[in-house]
Amino acid sequence: MITEVKYIGITPLHPKEDFLKKVENFFEGVKKALIIRLDEAFYTQDLLEEIENSSKKSNSIVIYNSRNDINNKKNIHLTSIDLMNYKEKRECNFLLGASCHNQNEVEKANQLKCDYILISPVLKDKHGNKEIGWEKFGELAKNFNGISYALGGVKIEDLSESINHGGTGISGINCFF
Repeated sequence: MITEVKYIGITPLHPKEDFLKKVENFFEGVKKALIIRLDEAFYTQDLLEEIENSSKKSNSIVIYNSRNDINNKKNIHLTSIDLMNYKEKRECNFLLGASCHNQNEVEKANQLKCDYILISPVLKDKHGNKEIGWEKFGELAKNFNGISYALGGVKIEDLSESINHGGTGISGINCFF
């Protein structure tokens, strides 16, 4: 279950040579979730299998980002664009999550009965988008019927800040990879 997960990592688009070692390190300890979001050049069945195998050691969760091939994948994370175009959750035995940046996207995630959302950018992001801050994060998290994770400029040390504002945990690329 995702409800016990405090940390959701997101793979970098262009993983470095030591990527699989970092994935193994990420999965050590408590149960976590990892969203696979790779550039197509790196998106291979062999790599996906290695990531899946690493996750099993800590009973962690692997989720596939909708920007990649998600055919026959169980757990799906929708980009905000894909969220707004998604019609319905196709089954109830897999996780469905989404990236949300505003109330309209949170409402759509509620309609789809998403299991979780990533709310961003809470602090900052690499694209220079305006940060929403912890208060707005808390407002959006409160309006979602599931669990929420802070994304965008957050660090591992921000876990308590996320929880204090109604979140369940944090998510990110740079704070884990």
